[in-house]
Amino acid sequence: MLRTVALISLVSFSGYGIAHNHQHDGHQHGAHQHAQHNSASLQVSNAKIRAFLPAAKSTAGYMTINNGTKESVTIVKAKIEGLGRVEIHEHIHSNGMMKMQPVKKLVVPANGQVEFKPGGYHLMGFEPKVKLKVGETRKLTLYFSNGEKIENEIKVVSLKDAFSSESHHHHH
Repeated sequence: MLRTVALISLVSFSGYGIAHNHQHDGHQHGAHQHAQHNSASLQVSNAKIRAFLPAAKSTAGYMTINNGTKESVTIVKAKIEGLGRVEIHEHIHSNGMMKMQPVKKLVVPANGQVEFKPGGYHLMGFEPKVKLKVGETRKLTLYFSNGEKIENEIKVVSLKDAFSSESHHHHH
């Protein structure tokens, strides 16, 4: 069953990456509005990573993962093309302070979603092998505890656009 779901997910993602590159005319689009998705699959939407700031040793990435399956899935690792290391992190409140810590496993609930956003879960990218350029897309690979993986595109955005949920609607 999980292999079938993973295969459906991979087929959906290959179509999603291609379809998501088309220009949008400022309309709202959520995970449920892309016709090529199978409703019983994992879907990544609004994947973006901030270009490195000068002298910065790390950068942050955001996305939403929708799990349309009847079973929870656990993300254990992420990779982004051209980065030496990618970690999943979360912000937590501890003793009145906000701190960031790595997450070894992240469960995406059955028929649920996890949003990677500022102040919550996010990807941290380190050790760029090739400079991230605003406007380009890179391959994002998520690895799961059951041995499966999914691939999607992640868009490189500026610092200003990284915090805007509408950044994919602005065209320059």
